[in-house]
Amino acid sequence: MKLLTLARDLQRRKARERTRKFVAEGVRTVESLLDSSFTVTGILAASSLGEDSRGLAILARAEQSNIPVQQVSDAEFASSASTDTPQGVLAVGSIPDALLTDPGSLARYLVLDALQDPGNVGTVIRTAAAFGVTATICLPGTVDVWNAKVVRSAMGTLFSHSVVSLSVPELLAFLTDHKVECWAADTEGDSLAQLGRGQPRRLALVVSNEGAGLSSEAWALVTKRVSIPMAPGVESLNVAVATGILLHALRPEAADVR
Repeated sequence: MKLLTLARDLQRRKARERTRKFVAEGVRTVESLLDSSFTVTGILAASSLGEDSRGLAILARAEQSNIPVQQVSDAEFASSASTDTPQGVLAVGSIPDALLTDPGSLARYLVLDALQDPGNVGTVIRTAAAFGVTATICLPGTVDVWNAKVVRSAMGTLFSHSVVSLSVPELLAFLTDHKVECWAADTEGDSLAQLGRGQPRRLALVVSNEGAGLSSEAWALVTKRVSIPMAPGVESLNVAVATGILLHALRPEAADVR
């Protein structure tokens, strides 16, 4: 299959699941992919990419690494991109097998319950990586993390941060087997300001769509609810913003863990 045709096909989740491949779009994201341990199976370049120094560097790296490159017209490239203003380069990478490993003595997990906005999910993954989260776990109903918009929003962190998809029973078994406590972000929960300095050594934080809230299945995992103190009249925050605040407050080095 020609790379142009494959890139178009990989805009569909079923195609990504069937081929175990994904698309990384944009100069910075492709650079990050090339810097990673991921297998890159091909690069699609618009004819105008050669006018940019970073674009030329990407093409040179591809040649050095024996990565196939297909050059197409700007119009053809635009038809395969998921953005309105494409940067003239995309790469096709292989989706690695992702497994949860045994947690160390200190571990933090972020659990996404039916988050469906690709931009939010990519930002949340980037935030989790920034605060040293051990792994991000996606429950059913969450957008495919290999969606091109998620990959772009994650700004390269998907290539180094562990992301795993689990069913609720699989997650429950993991939490139980490894003695990981499970807290949930909830506007009715205990305020972060009242938590004190005793945090679990192993902790999973569940976040959900701010409109729908946690599913009943996810609530069954939760042992504690936590909230962010806010000024009167403000009901909630965007899930990506709230997740950043919570992960910063709950990072192990911020407290005397128990």
